[in-house]
Amino acid sequence: MELLSLSTSSFRNLSSSVVRWMNGANLVLGGNGQGKTNLLEAVVLLATLRSFRTANLRRVVRHQESCFRLEGEVRSGSGSQTLSQVVEVGPPARRELAINGARVEVGPYLSAFPICTITPGDAELVTGVPEQRRSFLDRFSFLLDESHLQALRRFRRALRQRNSALRAGWSDCDLAVWDEELARSAAVVVARRLQATARLQLSFRDVYATLSCGRFPEIEIAYRGEGWAVAERSTDEMRESYLERLLAGRSRDRDSGYTVEGPHRHDLALKAEGRLARDVLSSGQVKVVSAALRLSTLAELEQVRGETLPVVVDDVDSALDHATLRSLLGYLGGDRQLLLSSSRREVLVDLVDAPTEVWVSHGVCRQGPGSEHP
Repeated sequence: MELLSLSTSSFRNLSSSVVRWMNGANLVLGGNGQGKTNLLEAVVLLATLRSFRTANLRRVVRHQESCFRLEGEVRSGSGSQTLSQVVEVGPPARRELAINGARVEVGPYLSAFPICTITPGDAELVTGVPEQRRSFLDRFSFLLDESHLQALRRFRRALRQRNSALRAGWSDCDLAVWDEELARSAAVVVARRLQATARLQLSFRDVYATLSCGRFPEIEIAYRGEGWAVAERSTDEMRESYLERLLAGRSRDRDSGYTVEGPHRHDLALKAEGRLARDVLSSGQVKVVSAALRLSTLAELEQVRGETLPVVVDDVDSALDHATLRSLLGYLGGDRQLLLSSSRREVLVDLVDAPTEVWVSHGVCRQGPGSEHP
């Protein structure tokens, strides 16, 4: 799978032009503050509907504009298709998604062009709050099984309704309706996350060993939830356990005003030498662990889909040290599309074969060697 072209309109400082991409290595080059990261951010937002820089899409719209558009042609084993999205930041905010001109929902759109993204901010997967790791695991679970998105939506809706009912002082009889729905949807979400974690554990071991070259502490990955929420239990068994816990904790939840237990409090635990990884690892080691997590999901998705997927690495100078970058590129091989950005061309040209160069200056993109002064 590869991205053939990308066009942007009113996206950050990028000019409204078409950038064409090739299979193999694509180097996004230019000085600091010229728009290299903006260009890769547009690629990632096109594919994933998320920016790796901000959760507030108002920040990506060009100054004095209220809407931006992204469009890209992608090619896979089943042929080529065009993905597009128009985002009005509002208020109210609105996003329109389309594949080949036909409007689609979020699920089919996200499944159309999955990519792997490695950025300096990925360290938060190790050092950040549990919500970031839950989001990482939920996206991976969805890409393995699209039905996870609907299960997650049902759970979040039931959780909001139950929390609202708790604060409003609903009777036990009325609250029981949401207890049942919350227990049912929670069990499905946890079961899918446990399955995804099991796949992640298998791939992570090999990827991490390759990137670290055996220099770093071993990392243990485990899904951390209620003690009885384990892969060996069926979804029905977990549903019954959740229902029992919701009933037993109802008085406590009323006092708190929210549901204390459930998958919204779970975490993907990362440990080194028996302690939390963030308390043991150096900043360089954290970058390797976070990159290995990303690449582990890539390995599993490629196995499921039966094709190689593109990899984006933004600001390689900050994301990875030179030795790790060399190991990463060796692991990925040459038979895939890579989009790599750097302000130093010399960092990359000796590591990849026959790269395509995209130079960015003041938001204007020019392609080919010698285009550093558009």
